[in-house]
Amino acid sequence: MDTESTLGNSQMSAQNAGATPAGQPSSGSAWRHLTQANWFPPLVIGIVIIVVWSLTVTLLRLPTYLLPSPWQIATEMVQNVDLFVRNGYWTIIEALGGFFIGGSLGLLLGVVLAQSRFIERGCLPMIVGATTVPIVAFAPLVVVYVGTGIQSKIVVAAIVSFFPLCLYTLKGLLSTEPVLRDLFYSMAASRWDVFFRLRVPTSLPYVFTAMKQTSTLAVISAIIAEYIQADRGLGYIILQSSYVMDIPRMWSAVVYSSLMAIAFYGVVALLERRFVGWHSSFFEQRQ
Repeated sequence: MDTESTLGNSQMSAQNAGATPAGQPSSGSAWRHLTQANWFPPLVIGIVIIVVWSLTVTLLRLPTYLLPSPWQIATEMVQNVDLFVRNGYWTIIEALGGFFIGGSLGLLLGVVLAQSRFIERGCLPMIVGATTVPIVAFAPLVVVYVGTGIQSKIVVAAIVSFFPLCLYTLKGLLSTEPVLRDLFYSMAASRWDVFFRLRVPTSLPYVFTAMKQTSTLAVISAIIAEYIQADRGLGYIILQSSYVMDIPRMWSAVVYSSLMAIAFYGVVALLERRFVGWHSSFFEQRQ
């Protein structure tokens, strides 16, 4: 009897020794929670890229004009932060202006196309064809017709933002299930009730998908327009730095442009989570 009680006490002691106090997650679960965070994989990959980049420059003894190290780029970004902020201000104004103007017009046209099958069939082929034209092809034409000021960069960003919003809005408005539409009509809902209470909420995930795409494309198109003709902006810094082979400054402008596009994308993603958090895609991400 004493032997059995001794064995039982030993097993309970071993279990208690390995148990985690209530309310305190184990190290294994904490690590698993960390690795499942959306920001963790990009952070790890980014650190690996920086380390490999630094080792490549050091071991191969690459000159600065060929490939500067990440630390040289970081030094340039800090020492000339006023220069980059001052020029980045104009780039973000151009990108935001084009994003809102082009996105609003694309959204409105998508709504019009969704209301008329005839207009949709007439305009959709031309819209799809226009999306295949590269940015660099029509940017010089915009500068010729609009001018060399900030307005030409805004127009280029607006054109790039227009087409995705138009197509995705149309797709979202037409994605309403017929069963739900018939259910609304069976409850004596008007056409406007069906539009605002059913079709608009259904289209929001598509609209925000287009907005996330165009948020980065607007920055890219503004910088490309600055390549054509500009006296300020991050695109202007990149172009001028390439002329004098100031590669660290050139890379610094590229990094600032990337950070700007990422921040723009992040703001749109936060708005999407705020207004479309009910969509099934967000529930799938939480699981």
